[in-house]
This record gives sequence, C-alpha cells and structure tokens, in this order.
Amino acid sequence: MDDQPLVSCICLTHNKIDLLERSVHCFLDQTYSNKELIVAFTADNRTAADLVAQISSLSIKSVIFSTEKKMTLGEKRNLAIRHANGYYCCNWDDDDWHDKKRIQTQLEHLRGTKYKASVLSKILLYDGATGDSYLSATRWGWEQTLFCEKALLENADWQYQHLDRGEDSPLIYKLKQHDLLVSIPLPELYIYVYHSNNVFHRNHWEVNLLPWAEKLLPDRAAVVRESVISNR
Repeated sequence: MDDQPLVSCICLTHNKIDLLERSVHCFLDQTYSNKELIVAFTADNRTAADLVAQISSLSIKSVIFSTEKKMTLGEKRNLAIRHANGYYCCNWDDDDWHDKKRIQTQLEHLRGTKYKASVLSKILLYDGATGDSYLSATRWGWEQTLFCEKALLENADWQYQHLDRGEDSPLIYKLKQHDLLVSIPLPELYIYVYHSNNVFHRNHWEVNLLPWAEKLLPDRAAVVRESVISNR
C-alpha cells in the first residue's frame, strides 16, 4: 500500500446547505492531502449541486441519486462508496464538525496493524438547541466516525444495511466481532451536532446521549461552540 493512500470521504446530504458548507470547509482544511470528498445527494437538490460547482475543486465530486427510485440511507451509502476511488473510505456526515487532523489520525492508527477500520471511542457533543457542549460517554465505537478499507465495504457481507436509521450499527458490530476495528480515545477529532433536523431527533439525545455525557465547563464549551459556529 502507498504511504499516502487516497482517502475518500463519503458525505450524504439533503437540503442542509449551511451545514454542508461547514462540512466541506472541514474537508478542505484537513492536514492529510491525498483525499477526495464524495458529496452524494438526490437530483432535485440544486443547492448542493451549485455548492460543489462553485468550489470547483478536483478533490470534490458529486454522486447524484435519481428521484424516481426511493433508496434507504444504507443503500445510498453503499452506492456512494462504489463511486469512491480511495483505498480507504471515511464517513463524513454533513451536519457534524471534523477536526483538521481527523483523516491523518485515523489512518495512522491503522498503519502497521491487523485492523481494517478505526472509530472514535469518545466524541464531543454540541447541543444547538441549548448551546451546551458535552464530552460523550465512552463506547467501543461511534458509528459516524468510521474509517475503513473500501475493499471491505464493497463486499456484500460487509455493506451498510438497507435501513433509514441505524444502518451503520450492524457493520460496526461485525467489524468489532471479527477484531478488525480499533477504537481511538481522541474526542477532539469530532463534534456531533444537534440542529433539530438530525436523522435521530431530540428524544435520542435526551434519552440515549446526554444522561451519560459530561457537560463541559464554560471555557472548554466555548471552544467547542466556536469551532461549530466559525466553520459555517
């Protein structure tokens, strides 16, 4: 494998242009240079198409889904991955914030190991409804931070489930069960942002996330908030 393998960041988006702009800026600011961003959206999403055209970067490409056939989120992820050219694929949610060293760090944790994929075991949480910031509970892996060899994801046995929610959890479980997944305890690499239009809505945050998260002190919370706001 090349010392600087191409990494394809997979970004599915749907009518969230301000959040997509932040996600694109996070991609362009990455310290790792050999990368591409696959922005995938339905044919009726003109704002996403216009944004990609305006940036006019050779490292940013579009995958356009037909509006004639309804596809689940999992199916869309699998299709976008098939259009990627990288040795690795990195999940790149359009509504979250990604530190400039995210690609470089997750790749470094795979070099010279048996592992095929990496995830973060902790992340930061930003609650757009209240302005509060949190350190998440420790998990063996936060699904949205998956960084994985593309060849594995193209195998029918390892693809995303054809679901609109939770399509990524079975894949992560399977990677862990087969000892192919390394967890990285660096929460500063990723901020999961609540903005009222997430795939998992407010109840998910209040029931499944916040009760086990640690609320950050004002100084650190301000840094998280500034990171989220400044990249819009």
